[in-house]
Amino acid sequence: MEFSEIMLAWKDDWPELFDNILWSDETVFHVGGFVNRHNCHYWSDKDPGMTMEKIQSQPKIMVWCGFTSNKFIGPYLLHDTMNGERYLEMLQNFVWPAITQWGNINELIFMHDGAPSHYTFIVRNWLDNNFLSKWIGRRGPTSWPPRSLDLTPCDFFLWG
Repeated sequence: MEFSEIMLAWKDDWPELFDNILWSDETVFHVGGFVNRHNCHYWSDKDPGMTMEKIQSQPKIMVWCGFTSNKFIGPYLLHDTMNGERYLEMLQNFVWPAITQWGNINELIFMHDGAPSHYTFIVRNWLDNNFLSKWIGRRGPTSWPPRSLDLTPCDFFLWG
């Protein structure tokens, strides 16, 4: 509730707030076709005796994207596991050069969730230096509420 109250108060002072938040997130896509085994169902009136095979350790790729109300950045493909160093490299070499061309960098608020790679000191330090007090995340100027996956548009709009 506290995060929602902060955002609503912030919007009262700045009506364009939600137009200037760069919502970002990453997800893993498995090459085998099944993203989430809980979403793989076979519906039938009769027991078909059906099983679904799943390959252990199937190839996968991590995809990062971000968007505001009228701009989109990504996808950024990462073939390795995301960690603080790789996340920082993506921010410095992919995200920052693109968003500085948008013309609203001084109004832009960067948002990411509390994933371990987002929480490293090097990432938070870089965000502090580049976005000043305008970023949302774990231990950021505005904290992202833990266990609140459904608050980000990435989860209900982009990844589904």
